[in-house]
Amino acid sequence: MRGIALLACAAVAFSANGQYTDTECWLGTGVGQSLNKTWSWSLQWENRWTQGASWHEQGLVDAAVEYRVNKHWDLNMQWRFSERQQLDGGYVARRRIALRAIGSWKVGQGKWSTRIMTTEDWEARPWFSGVRLEGQAAPLMPTVRSRVAYGRKVTDRLDAELSWEVFHRQGGRWSERWQASLGTELSKRWDVELAYLWGNEWLDPDPWRSHVLRIQTSYTLRKPNQPLKRIPPTRAYAEGQRTKLSGACPVCKAEQIRITEIHAKGEPADYIEVQNASDTACSMTGWRLTDDLTQVGWELPGGCLAPGAVVLGYENGRGGFQFGLSASGETLFLLDASDNVKRQIQVLPTEENRAQGPGNSGNWSFVEPSPGKVKSDN
Repeated sequence: MRGIALLACAAVAFSANGQYTDTECWLGTGVGQSLNKTWSWSLQWENRWTQGASWHEQGLVDAAVEYRVNKHWDLNMQWRFSERQQLDGGYVARRRIALRAIGSWKVGQGKWSTRIMTTEDWEARPWFSGVRLEGQAAPLMPTVRSRVAYGRKVTDRLDAELSWEVFHRQGGRWSERWQASLGTELSKRWDVELAYLWGNEWLDPDPWRSHVLRIQTSYTLRKPNQPLKRIPPTRAYAEGQRTKLSGACPVCKAEQIRITEIHAKGEPADYIEVQNASDTACSMTGWRLTDDLTQVGWELPGGCLAPGAVVLGYENGRGGFQFGLSASGETLFLLDASDNVKRQIQVLPTEENRAQGPGNSGNWSFVEPSPGKVKSDN
């Protein structure tokens, strides 16, 4: 991976010229875990090379904890430990703390996000102390960063994002950073992202600019209480046989979508089955199921679903849902792309080895588990 990254950086360096232009390569990997619905943590390691990947500028480790405030906002605290190489070849350790507010909003087929961030070096006298001894300079002000981004899926497994970030540093220095990235899933828990960043200084007659190629991988750990077992990804079935979701077709209307089976103690995990109950193909793009209206919940997959076919999703399976189904019963909400609640499903308290759904009678009750086997004439 490092060799590929350095070759890519060399290509960027060859194409970038200018007295005050630098070319850089950042290569990183990380791990993260959701502890519950509100708390999570992450650990990120990264090395950065400058001057066309010929000079190792620094290595760093970021440790962060994050709190989910509501459907749209998260609060994040990050500690950075880094070593920066000096001209004599030696390294100097640095430490930094950052506070971040991160917001996101689903809009149509994509998602807007924003991040407001302030950082402070630990070695400097903290700006928030307000202490100024005689003969000393005023306390350093923190770096403030504001970022806005728009991302959306290009294919089922490829995501694209464009972002713009503004920096305000000590001394009234301003700069900006543009980033274009593509990300994909290598597996259920491994992700990789390739990004190009362009940095530029403002209000400077001789501005410093940078071209950066960034390659980053990340791994998501299972939740602490999640057993080690293989959970199937979200799949579509027609007449009990697996089928593909592909092509373009009209978005399903509320009367075309039916919840056909729910199992709060299914094997190998809780599952939900959703059917196109009409006689024409439609796409469930934009529709979602949730047990908490402050959370996004399960975003149903897009692509044409044949008449009578079903989508089967598992808890913590790829493309499935993250919320757990309560064994004591709960209410699920079906929402359209405009976040309007179109249906409420009352999940009954669980009975051993029994799923629940409308069955052939159309009345919600307990049924024999048969994930993916709903027939079109039910």
